[in-house]
Amino acid sequence: MGLVKGVALSTRRQRQQPLGLALCCLSILQLLLSSVSGIGVNWGTQTTHPLPPSTVVTMLRDNGFQKVKLFDADSATLNAFANSGIQIMVGIPNDMLYTLANSEQAADNWVAKNVSSHISSGGVDIRYVAVGNEPFLSTYNGSFLGTTLPALQNIHSALKKAGLDTRVKVTVPLNADVYESPTNLPSDGNFRSDIQDLMLSIVKFLSDNGAPFTVNIYPFISLYTTPNFPLGFAFFNNSSSTLTDGGKTYDNVFDANHDTLVWALQKNGYGNLSIVIGEIGWPTDGDMNANLNYAQQFNQGFMNNVIAGKGTPMRPTPVDAYLFSLLDEDAKSIQPGNFERHWGLFYIDGQPKYALSLGTLNSNGLVPARGVTYLSQQWCIMSPSASLDDPQVASSVSYACARADCTSLGYGTSCGDLNAQGNISYAFNSYYQQNNQLESACLFPNNLSVVTSNDPSTGTCKFRIMIQSQTVTSGVEGGRGFSISSFVTFVGVFLSAFL
Repeated sequence: MGLVKGVALSTRRQRQQPLGLALCCLSILQLLLSSVSGIGVNWGTQTTHPLPPSTVVTMLRDNGFQKVKLFDADSATLNAFANSGIQIMVGIPNDMLYTLANSEQAADNWVAKNVSSHISSGGVDIRYVAVGNEPFLSTYNGSFLGTTLPALQNIHSALKKAGLDTRVKVTVPLNADVYESPTNLPSDGNFRSDIQDLMLSIVKFLSDNGAPFTVNIYPFISLYTTPNFPLGFAFFNNSSSTLTDGGKTYDNVFDANHDTLVWALQKNGYGNLSIVIGEIGWPTDGDMNANLNYAQQFNQGFMNNVIAGKGTPMRPTPVDAYLFSLLDEDAKSIQPGNFERHWGLFYIDGQPKYALSLGTLNSNGLVPARGVTYLSQQWCIMSPSASLDDPQVASSVSYACARADCTSLGYGTSCGDLNAQGNISYAFNSYYQQNNQLESACLFPNNLSVVTSNDPSTGTCKFRIMIQSQTVTSGVEGGRGFSISSFVTFVGVFLSAFL
């Protein structure tokens, strides 16, 4: 192992010799500059009732966000950022990687349409193109291993042809599982053996072109997937669980994870490559550890470090990061877990979930979206005259949850203390609101449901009123959402627990 390290470092020094000290200093300067560019946030749009882009841009500015990371390059969304002063990372979905990898013309066309046109005539401040999103996740079974790097190269080439390569950099947001440590010590970190050659090719390309390594780090996932994971180690300023690695002490898993990447880069000769945290956050519902208190504790702890200019033991300069995420997304897949729809700092209506100081314009907390309009103050609930023994109850709940959002139901969730009638009412109302309070959306069989003007919310469980949206799900029989099969396990547990 020592020999491998020595060879890697020696190779790196040989590459630096022609440019000498100037290149070394330039790399360090780039690293420092990347650390002071302001706090960013991810804006995902997998929601049934999106806020208008202009409303979201105003909300971003009201809260002092200086950067935003998008998952596509929707023209209407980008137009809303014109002259906003907000820096943008546009995204290329994974399903476009094959085309872009195999056609330089396709890459040229994509850049012309989604980058050049908005910069030249729209005053949109695009700084990065994210090529793919976590393309090397194990769940993809290697589908994007052969296309990610060629797509990255072709997009960079297209930017260069357009004269934008010094202004707009390419990167690949990667999951933190692309590197690992056999001992869990950061200093033993390296890239995963099965993709190491590919990772080094990507890292070299990023380094050669002055682009950052972008990684998504989720301490919540460590807690969610690892039995007996120490709860305190998931948060910042923890004193109950620490990790000592040589002369460095880690009191939280984010720092340890981040520095595992730093060591992986350093061992392979790229110790000065800048790192961007593409996603970091904590969900507020859908799991026993996903709640408002933990989310506030985690995000404020992270922001306190950013505000104080505190980095990690291996990189003490401030972290360059995008919080995940701005808004809840009620149409996201729940394959990873029911918490997937609850990562937002704000609910889907733009209302803040908890107090959070970003150290920007509003130190007293988050500022809600302006001018949001709602549907009527009415809810669909289980009829008081209906019976829990009605044979249509189970199928009606399954139908509603498969076509709406029932992820706030279950053990340890915000609505986990509802009784059977309350759970059924929540499912009915979620379906009713998602279908814009259509009369037909509250006509479940055997008169199981009824519309009421009395708010059924109780405790932490909120029966929400849907917002009016320019782009909404329409039609009770179809619309956005997921098939019943994606909810079979969830609904089965729900029914057995509450009916």
